[in-house]
Amino acid sequence: MITIVGLGPSGCENMSVGARRLLRSAPTVLVRTLKHPAVSDIMQEGIPVSSFDHLYESSNDFEEVYSRIAQAVLDQAKNGDVVYAVPGHPLVGEETVRIIMERARVHDVPVQIMGSASFIEACVEALVIPVTTGLKIVDALSLERVPLDPDVGNLVYQIYDRLVASEVKLKLMQYYPDDQQVKLIKDAGTPEQSVTEIPLYELDRQDINHLTTLFVPPLEKGSLGG
Repeated sequence: MITIVGLGPSGCENMSVGARRLLRSAPTVLVRTLKHPAVSDIMQEGIPVSSFDHLYESSNDFEEVYSRIAQAVLDQAKNGDVVYAVPGHPLVGEETVRIIMERARVHDVPVQIMGSASFIEACVEALVIPVTTGLKIVDALSLERVPLDPDVGNLVYQIYDRLVASEVKLKLMQYYPDDQQVKLIKDAGTPEQSVTEIPLYELDRQDINHLTTLFVPPLEKGSLGG
């Protein structure tokens, strides 16, 4: 059995009761990365944690990283039950979870999901916007494959450094004016949370970290990108 647990968008205070209880009872918790506030919290509680951060350094691209992480989790499941924890909700924006579920189905390995709030809820709360007219969630690393929708708000996640921010900016400029006002959300759901409104062309000049998400409001009628 593989149990995939959501860590929530920030610290343990935003993790579900069920997820926290499950982590406390696990002999060891496998985590995709240590770079998440909730991981620090559970480690301080004395919960044994093993991460896959080393695979990011030894792989050629994210596709290889995610494939290797998924396979490592499946390999460990051959020896008994495994608890694998990921940021946010396991079914929202987690490619390793998709691969694990796909391969587990082929090999008849049971998978259980224990969710927590995703980064989406934290970002919407930070923005203080009601989602009533549509919101598209887009992975910054998939912008070449997944088209944006300027008619609704777009929430672009995985903007973890300035290089990615620059690539996102150039892609967005194909849809929006260079001076389109966008909102940069950092550390959503944490005490350090901030929301900064900037023109699109300044996106890659900002301080960026691994908890950075961009909100692009719907394009006003008559506005055109580059």
